[in-house]
Parts: sequence; structure tokens; C-alpha cells
Amino acid sequence: EEKMSQFADALAHYTEGLKLCATTTEKKFNNSAAKSKRKSAADENKHKGMITGKPTCREMLGAAVERVRSSMETLRLDQRIEADTKDPFFRMVAWLKEGGATFPELYMRRYRNDHRGVHALSDIDPQKEILYVPLKFIMTSEMAKSSSIGKSIAAAKVEVESSHTWLAAFLLSEKSRKQSSFFHPYISILPETFTTIPLFFKQDLLDELKGSFSLEKIDRRNEHLKKEFETIAAKVPEFKKFGHDAFVWARLVVITRIFGIVVDNVKTDGLVPYADMLNHKLPRDTAWAYQDQLKGFTINTCRPIKMGEEVFDSYGRKCNHRFFVNYGFALTENEDNEAVMTVRLQSTDPEASRKARIFQNLLVHPYHERGYQVPAKYEQKTRGLFGFLRLCKMNTKELMAFAGERKMIPQDADTLLENILPRTKRNELLVLEELKKAAQTSMSAFSTTIETDEKLLKNKEYKSLNHRNCIVMRLGEKKVLQWFIDLANRATRMLRYRSFLSFASEAKAIMHQDPEFDVYVEQVLEPLAIAESILL
Repeated sequence: EEKMSQFADALAHYTEGLKLCATTTEKKFNNSAAKSKRKSAADENKHKGMITGKPTCREMLGAAVERVRSSMETLRLDQRIEADTKDPFFRMVAWLKEGGATFPELYMRRYRNDHRGVHALSDIDPQKEILYVPLKFIMTSEMAKSSSIGKSIAAAKVEVESSHTWLAAFLLSEKSRKQSSFFHPYISILPETFTTIPLFFKQDLLDELKGSFSLEKIDRRNEHLKKEFETIAAKVPEFKKFGHDAFVWARLVVITRIFGIVVDNVKTDGLVPYADMLNHKLPRDTAWAYQDQLKGFTINTCRPIKMGEEVFDSYGRKCNHRFFVNYGFALTENEDNEAVMTVRLQSTDPEASRKARIFQNLLVHPYHERGYQVPAKYEQKTRGLFGFLRLCKMNTKELMAFAGERKMIPQDADTLLENILPRTKRNELLVLEELKKAAQTSMSAFSTTIETDEKLLKNKEYKSLNHRNCIVMRLGEKKVLQWFIDLANRATRMLRYRSFLSFASEAKAIMHQDPEFDVYVEQVLEPLAIAESILL
């Protein structure tokens, strides 16, 4: 606030000074000109050189005014949220500052009614504290559990499925108190609706997600919230009065704003005013933590931030479905995207019954068909998918060998599958064939192609931000599926080798284009090729 006043005052003073200086400079110039007529030509040239060699008062003031104007244009003060004394954000900022919170180099800007961000008032150095919020302003799970509504839920011995429910119940209780609540200035700035969250999408938008596993996530979330509310409402009358819709609203407030913190060695969740206004970006601009010695929450910069630049937090590395379903946005480029494929133990397999018994003994359920949500990488979850397929494609000899090896692998079902190594070239070729079929099947469930979606985004051919997010969500999944199709095609080519030299030649031609594919080659194909060449 102080910096804003300084900018405005500086501009007014410089502008007035510029007007006054114009008259003074003109008089000085006229006097100087009169004197110069009485000087020799050499002296006159020397005098002019002295005048023109330095900037005039008018020039210096003009440059200063321009710098101030440029700074104010960079800051875009017309978009500043907390400038209006009648705005709830102004009251929240005043409430925080009066209670000891500090954020002198930050201000908020509104880009549209449902979208805002935090920006820098000046250049900020790295490793600098830019925000401090005392503990008393933070709604924590412990505070919620010790509140009247929290005690009522605990006394009813309700099994709360999500820890977020404690904070949601407390938030609703405080909201019902209106201005008598200490947290009223914070609650008053919370969004009334969540129009970008797909839980509230109408059918036309849901149809845009045809083929996407996000539809199942949306359905599950709605079912979970309904069940959670009904379970608690049946036993806690004061909770029931809030209503289902208000409970859903509160849970969305919590999930979109929550911070996992440790206070006095107790792990908890918290809603931190102002800190929860920062938008997401990777790599992160800032690092946050609760500081016991300061008795408050702090945010520090990780890199230099320029004046007027938006200051971001990081919500972590997540698949787009989590950003989409939980926060209401999707990243155009996200290397952590995932897709779902369903793979099966074929009933026509001569060893099907024996493999089914192995799966059952290992507590792999369901053993005949499994869905895998995997990224475009050969990592833990992807290895589980490959392990399931490798076991499904083993012949009698390979099964016997696996039975002996099984004792050396941890018996947790998922861990065991993740550690099943490629058996033979024959086995891995069958795995790749089945993998490609599964990816193609999932791809066929979508009503648009990758090329179509990319064109829609490039040409901005979408009806709304929500429509755009639907396109980005489904496109990300399709790109993951295409990665697996490409992996199967390239790996199959490499496994068609007749000698280790031909394998090495093929590997040289294919590798070093996709680092994630290279991981699969190095961890699977190369050891397999070496082992088989030794056997030959």
C-alpha cells in the first residue's frame, strides 16, 4: 500500500516539477544566449559544449516521469484487487496486516471475475521472504477437530473418510457465524461457486470428455462427497443443517487451497490466507513452510522475480486429471500425464488356469483383467503393467522358471509384478503386441484424434475455458497412449534382430530421440539382447 502511494505521489510531483522546470529552463537559456553573444566564437562553442554535454533539468525530469509511468504500466494497477476499500480483498489484507502478517512486495491482480494472481511490486532477489502469516490466521485440522462442530463429529463416532472433511465442517461453522467469526474477512473472499470444477459440468461438456478416464474420477468424487455428507449428517444434526451443496462447496475450498504443514512437530493441514492466492507453475518460483520459531507460515523466493511479474507457487507434479478434477484447470504441456489401459489374461491361453491360480495365490485382484493408469515413462507403475503382461504371456517353461524366482521377490502383489523381468525375446514380443492392442483400444474410445485436438487448441476453436480444459485433458491422455503405441512399434523392430550386432545397429538408429524410451531400452531390451546373444 505504501509503495502504491509513493508511485502516485512521485508521478504527481515529477509532472508538476516538469511544468515549473520548463519556465526556469527557458529563462536560463535566454540569459545564457545573451551572454554568449558577448563571448568570442571559441568561448561560445566551449559554452555550448558545456550545456549540451550534460542532460538538462527538463530532460532529467522527463526521464524520471517516463520511468514512473513505465513502472505503473508494468504493475497494471488498473487490475489491482485490494485497492478498493469496499472490496472484500481490501478488508482481508487490512485484517492480515493488523494482525502482524507481512507481504510488502506483493499485490493481487484480477484478470477476470474468477481468475486472479499475485504479482511483485518491485524486483525481488532469490531466497527472500516475501510473505509471513502468523499461526492465528491459519485454519488447521487440529483447530477444526477441537472446535464445537469437530467435537460433535468425534462424539458421534463417525468414521470420516477424508481429513479434508474436518476443515470443511469447521469452515461451514465459521461461515454461519458471519461477521462474529474471527475468520470472516478471509471467508468473505472465498469464491461462491466453482464453475471451472468439472463436478458441476453439464452434459454437453461431459460429452467432450468421452473416452477420458477423468469421467470416472468425476463420478467417484461426486459419489464420495455424497456418501461422506450423508454419513455424518445422519448422526450429527448441527452438521446436517449445512446441507449437501454447502458441504461440497467447503470441500472444494479445502482441496483447492490446502497446505500440508507441520506445526510443533504435528503434521496437519491448513488454510493460509493470501498464500493460497498464488497460482501454479513448474518449476516453482517459491518455497513455503511453517516456521515454528517464527510461529507462522512463510514463503521465500527461489529465483529473481521482476517488478510486475506474477509470483507462482507449485502444486506439485501431478497428472492433468488431478489438476482438472481438483482445481479446475489443465496444463497444455505436462510430462506427468497418464492414461488408462485394460489388459487381460486370455481364457484361450493353454496355461490360463495355472496362471489364474498364481495370480490368486499372489493376491493379484482382479487376476483376469486389470486396468493400469500409467504415464509415458518406464517407471514403477509402468513396470507393474509390463509385469502383469509378462506373466500372462509366459509359456510352460517360463512359468516353471518364474516359480523358482518368485521366492526371491517380495510377496506384495504389486511389488512382485513390478519386479518381473523380461523372460525371453519371444515373451517380450508378445507383451509388446498386447500392450499396443490395449493402447489402441483405449485410443478408439475417444471421438476425436490427436491432430484434431491440437488444431482446436492452436486455432482457439473452443467455446469456453472449460471446453478448452476438456480438450487439453483428453489430448494429454491420447498422447500418452500414442507413446505406448510408438514404444511397442520401435521396440518390436529392435527385437527382430538376428544378431547382437544388428540389434546394436538398430538401437543406434532409434535411440536418443526420446529419453523415456531410452530408459526402456537400457533396462529391458539391452539386457535381453545380451542374455540371448550369450545363449546363442
